[in-house]
Amino acid sequence: GDDHYAYIVGYPNGNVEPNGNITRAEVATIFFRLLTEEVRTANSTQSNSLSDVTRGQWFNHAVSTLSSMGIVKGHNDGTFAPNAPITRAEFAAIAARFDDKADTTAVDFSDIASHWAKNEISAAANNGWINGYTDGTFRPNQAITRAESMTLINRVLGRDKLTSESLLDSMKKWPDNAISAWYYLAVQEATNGHDSKDVDGNEVWTELVETVLPQ
Repeated sequence: GDDHYAYIVGYPNGNVEPNGNITRAEVATIFFRLLTEEVRTANSTQSNSLSDVTRGQWFNHAVSTLSSMGIVKGHNDGTFAPNAPITRAEFAAIAARFDDKADTTAVDFSDIASHWAKNEISAAANNGWINGYTDGTFRPNQAITRAESMTLINRVLGRDKLTSESLLDSMKKWPDNAISAWYYLAVQEATNGHDSKDVDGNEVWTELVETVLPQ
């Protein structure tokens, strides 16, 4: 949370596609990038027991490392399904596994009582990382959007104190990230590496910095 480097990159067409789905492999890669160098090096591996994650695939290092740490898990059939859209429950579970002391007291979402990720969803909600919908549901099996995932990760990292006045005009901008969108600040935070300072409880950017993403 101290180093505010970019952990999301855009697509070749110049868009960031905030309303698009995000795959299980992409999410594993994001969390792999967010590990400290010390933790990443200590747990680094290219091997795993998943039948559809093999050496040479762009996501193998990330999935193998996080799998060995117990952060990401495969399905009962031994696959990881790297290209499948990740669900809200799966994403919440990954985030929750980074905090083994989280409060798992059941939250009152109306649709998670019998869900396999009930404890992880409750932990993430009790930490203030995730929200449900106005109808009282969490919709655990719905695919999470890229904007929702960035918002959650920023909350996990404490990078959710940004205001429009805090940004730098020279930052990377995206044609499909409208200033009026609810996720505008979250996307800018996730896609621009920067130094910052705290001003009255808000994050204020002081300088843009180049991000070199680990592979």
